[in-house]
Amino acid sequence: MTETSPSAPKQNAFAGWLGAILVRLIVPAWILFGAISKVQGATPKSLPRSILDAGGVLGFEDHFLLLALLVGIEFFFVGFMLFVPKFARLAAVVMLGVFLIVLAIEMFAYGNYESCGCFGEKSLAPTTMFAIDFLLLISIVIFKPRISICVLDKGNRSVIGATLFILLAWFYTASGILYSSKTPPPANAPGSIPLPKSWYPTDLGDWIGKSIDSIELFSWVNGWPHDLHTGKQYVIFYSLTCDHCEALLYAHFEFPRFPTTLVAIPESTEGFNRDGAFENPCFDCAKTELAVGPDWIVGTPLVVAIDDGIVTCAVENEDYEVPTCLMW
Repeated sequence: MTETSPSAPKQNAFAGWLGAILVRLIVPAWILFGAISKVQGATPKSLPRSILDAGGVLGFEDHFLLLALLVGIEFFFVGFMLFVPKFARLAAVVMLGVFLIVLAIEMFAYGNYESCGCFGEKSLAPTTMFAIDFLLLISIVIFKPRISICVLDKGNRSVIGATLFILLAWFYTASGILYSSKTPPPANAPGSIPLPKSWYPTDLGDWIGKSIDSIELFSWVNGWPHDLHTGKQYVIFYSLTCDHCEALLYAHFEFPRFPTTLVAIPESTEGFNRDGAFENPCFDCAKTELAVGPDWIVGTPLVVAIDDGIVTCAVENEDYEVPTCLMW
């Protein structure tokens, strides 16, 4: 005769409660925090490069719209986790699975191990986020949630609750991201290209062999200190608060051997963070700035090598230890 262990029902009950807490509380709170952080930041800089590139392939030129759509999808799945227990586990598995795929692409395809943008601009490292998301996903798979007996989950109440939550979240997303994004004023220089709301360098490879006069980014600089069409020169687009930029300048540009122009990129659509600026070691470098207004999604330092006005090399996030474009 087989005896049933009295501890088995308790273990099953514990697993069921744990599964329910995961899919109805912990995971939606985790995703909700990230979505709210991205709305409050309201900057496409929080989007991973893989998402920006995928959006470009699909024709999303408005990065603010892309950000709003993706955050809206996160809120949609959170609504199902919070109010529709029948689909809460599936919604949690789908969202965590998508997060893991994006993080894996960022790390292994793009070499991004610094920030994933999951919580806006200031986020955890992709490795940390991957570990947390993977642990949550495994836990959901192992622990099946108990059947909900909450009155609010019965009948049409769950659908009504999810619908109200999603609609309010979408309104919050639109007002926080779309309606708050300002259209920059047109460029002041005669004949220059109007400023975009945001700009992301998708075609650096196409710059090679082109004249700087045909490259949009160069037309949005607030005046060049000297002519870039004569001889070998470097142009470095950098942020005043960028550690990698500071390291590059100290390593190679305390005493520049070729004419070098530093172009400061505004940290936000409001302007520059001059209070947090590092001490620039390149006293002999010419200095200018990009126009304030757009959300510049540029991996700094962006180093461009120019020979008689023709681009010979351009690379984002230039490595100061083994630089690619410091060719002369």
